[in-house]
Amino acid sequence: MERSERKRQNFLMPASAVLLTMAFGVNAVAEEEAILREQALKVLGKHVFFDTDLSMPKGNQACVSCHEPFAGGTSGFSDVNETTVGVPGANFDTDPTAIGGRKPPSNTYATFSPSFSVAPFPPSPDGPCFGLSVSGFCGGNFWDGRSQGESTDGLIFRDAGTAGPHLGMEVFYNIENAAIMAFAKYRGPTSDQALNPMPNAVEQNIGRKEVCELVAESTYSPLYKLAWGEDIDCSSTYAYLGETHYDISFKRMMLAVGAYQHSEDINSFSSKRDIALRSELACDGYSFPEHYNPAVCKKLYKSGKEPGKFPLMLLTDQENEGHDLFYGEAGCQFCHSNKPTIAFGPFNFPGDDGTELEQTYTDHGYHNIGVPVNALIPKFNGPDTGANNHQLGALDGLHRTPTLRNVTKGEKSNFVKAYTHSGWFKTLEGLVHFYNTSRNFGDEAGQKKRCEELFPEQETFTMAEALANNCWPAPEFNTGLAPANFVGNIGLTEDQEAALVAYIKTLNDQHTAKTPVLVKSNSFHMSPVAMLFATEKWSEEICEMGTPSNGVYSVKVKSPKNCVRFKDLLDILGEGYWVK
Repeated sequence: MERSERKRQNFLMPASAVLLTMAFGVNAVAEEEAILREQALKVLGKHVFFDTDLSMPKGNQACVSCHEPFAGGTSGFSDVNETTVGVPGANFDTDPTAIGGRKPPSNTYATFSPSFSVAPFPPSPDGPCFGLSVSGFCGGNFWDGRSQGESTDGLIFRDAGTAGPHLGMEVFYNIENAAIMAFAKYRGPTSDQALNPMPNAVEQNIGRKEVCELVAESTYSPLYKLAWGEDIDCSSTYAYLGETHYDISFKRMMLAVGAYQHSEDINSFSSKRDIALRSELACDGYSFPEHYNPAVCKKLYKSGKEPGKFPLMLLTDQENEGHDLFYGEAGCQFCHSNKPTIAFGPFNFPGDDGTELEQTYTDHGYHNIGVPVNALIPKFNGPDTGANNHQLGALDGLHRTPTLRNVTKGEKSNFVKAYTHSGWFKTLEGLVHFYNTSRNFGDEAGQKKRCEELFPEQETFTMAEALANNCWPAPEFNTGLAPANFVGNIGLTEDQEAALVAYIKTLNDQHTAKTPVLVKSNSFHMSPVAMLFATEKWSEEICEMGTPSNGVYSVKVKSPKNCVRFKDLLDILGEGYWVK
């Protein structure tokens, strides 16, 4: 049992709210205001993220429905992954068109994506998009990048409104508190993305005002006051530049969802590869003490190998071989690296080598690798043309390079995952084989035949059919295809493909975010935590919560007796293990 979990259980032993509050906080010292407010913001965001009450019909969907932690931040429905790929919306039982048209992208490490922009040319080792993006675009959120963040320079929108809604400085309407204004660092593509699913009729199917009112009535609503320094205002009167008070409150909640997705609960860097890397670096005696492993250090010193360089001691020979192929012969790093190696005419920049502590395995660029048509995915709005949906300058079929972290997390013999934007691939092994043997250009040795040539009467094919017949279907879009040697005609052996798969699987995080206690509807009322949170006044038990001054609830510097410190409250809620 984790230490934080033992501590939490010890906290839950008292039988009443009175005993609970007496157990903590005697002469408690308040957290620094900026830290406390930021912690409250992230914990608020986590509750909103997991709360299925924020849908219509109530209880049918939440952010987590498409971004399950156990499944690596994408769909947690094996039957959906195996078939339609798009997750059914809250209203699907009465409206069969209420279903997504893509595989949900992983939300893990999504906050590392820069704002959507025109990729620099000539390429430069500086700036948010290092690599040479043939598409000319990089960054943003969603597969097509329509949640763009701040940058719009050089972008030509297809139609008004084709970009996703934007979260701007209006969220700080009527706020001057410096600690709260610091939340601006969480604005960007991920917070913009959070604005979309709730009002979307094919997702959570609930209006902004209704979300505002439900959160205001929720058990966790005081977290909003702790973060933003004021009560939730769901009134319909206008507040700022055409935004109502409920619009502002809704956007503040979505900024909280974005802030939560910046946290270690979502981006834990806890994979086998991460642990292997840090275990070697810990041998210097002061770096990453939590990863210090005497056996690793003894073996490392005996080998004479430089710490933190491949091959890593805690990876298998096959996994280390996969790393070497990833950055070498297979060329995966040209798209799946924060800073890919660039060797293009006069442009020569050395890239990453896989030893970076916060490597996210994506160039944030837009590419067309030649994914075949998925006949099972709903196309109520026509074919999914990718970035072309909102950018006139984009070719059909360009989609954002996903992170490879957590790509197989949750996959089991009885749980299927889907891969790429359309989910056509059902195994990582199949996708790697496609990269190795696909036929984007020409008809060279090592490239498979087109399935359409073998079966001219058949229009579409599944991955299983293609593998069974040793062929690949034609790409859904033929424009801007990645060239051979990047996709197709790579020349890997079967064992080398297996090594690549083994290495990519070392990128699955071992940490998995848990559902917050306050939104576990099936168990909350049975929990001792309910006794503390049974009253709407529970926030008054928090040591650091002050009284309103100029409309903003202050944070106390000194705490009274008989109260609960916010730090201890986080442990009661079971969230202290990730909040920093």
